[in-house]
Amino acid sequence: MSGKHCGPSKGLLDLDTKIGSAMDDLQNSSIGTGAAGIADNISGLKANLKSKTDGILADIESAIPEIPKPKASLQEQMTKLISNLDNPGAMLSELEGIKQNFGGTINIDDMLSKAGVDPSKMESLSGEFKDLQRKAKLQKVGGALGKLATGDLSAVQDLMGGVPSITLPGNDSASILDSLCKDVPTLEIIENENKEEVIVKKGTESKVATEDAEPVEEPSEKNDTPPPQKEEAPADKIKKSKTVIVDPNTEAAAKIEKERTEEYAARYTPVRSKYKEAVFKAREFEEKAEKARNKKTKKNELRLAIEERKKVTALGLQTSLIAKVIDYEADVKKAEAGLRLRTNAEGQVELTPPDEAFVPKPQISYQEVHEKTNFSNFSQILKEIEALPHLVITGEKPKPVDFGS
Repeated sequence: MSGKHCGPSKGLLDLDTKIGSAMDDLQNSSIGTGAAGIADNISGLKANLKSKTDGILADIESAIPEIPKPKASLQEQMTKLISNLDNPGAMLSELEGIKQNFGGTINIDDMLSKAGVDPSKMESLSGEFKDLQRKAKLQKVGGALGKLATGDLSAVQDLMGGVPSITLPGNDSASILDSLCKDVPTLEIIENENKEEVIVKKGTESKVATEDAEPVEEPSEKNDTPPPQKEEAPADKIKKSKTVIVDPNTEAAAKIEKERTEEYAARYTPVRSKYKEAVFKAREFEEKAEKARNKKTKKNELRLAIEERKKVTALGLQTSLIAKVIDYEADVKKAEAGLRLRTNAEGQVELTPPDEAFVPKPQISYQEVHEKTNFSNFSQILKEIEALPHLVITGEKPKPVDFGS
């Protein structure tokens, strides 16, 4: 059958009849005054009610229509994505699922931005993920790539190494998870009566009143109507509101965000590519060492793997600092344009005046740089880190450690 059907179903009508009959018996039963009469009546009443109530549970189950579980939920998939920011395999796999399920219905990049996720960084990481998958399928090898070829996403962490933050400035995983209901549409894929998969948008959940309404009082005969008050201007309302968030100039903010994305492509991506290459080389040397039967060959391959791993650490630090510098520059532009938000003493969210907006510079100690550049032995990477604009390196610069002597 097809089409919309109104009114109670046959199952519900049968259930109502059975319950009504049992209630009538209970109300019409006459209980004797003597002890024996009471016992006999109760015994008979129990048997009668049991015969009529047996099967009510089955009738309830048949009367209530089964609500099919959706085959995919955008809210659920976004929750999984944000919950796995430190697990690149699961995170990027979830992103691909979102694109496949809902990419034709909504603008995925726009949704990510509203939720607080940087779509440009996600796109870059997604490209890396797909490259890994292609390489894993083409090469019949063991190790992490071999695991990925079998669908083991836990291997992605080893292959991609440290994943940079993909949240937009001012956001973290906790704040994004809290705002998913507001920023992500409630879309679900269900199977309709024709066994076709369709996307439906659910409405906002209605709230049930928790208290009874106060009784309406009779109007007073006395005219106590207060004099009309002056309507507040919209700007005054914004200042007094504790829930409204001031929306910055989106055109100016979009321009700054575009420039930030371009800076990532020009300065961050080339170093990130070197980092990925070092990760691949390290894994390659490690896999060769695993297969080598000759002790000398095994030792040499392990030595090369260790050197590449050290380079991975140094390049990982460099990419992280470049990202911090680019984000700092974008934040400064937003501050100068009066687009930075702040919470004042009254708990209200407002725009920070340009002359009061302070953006701290990215900072790191020379000791940390020294250790992560293999005790300053990656001299070129060290020079490039020191040349980064706006980066503050604290402490005294240690001298390189010569491991060859």
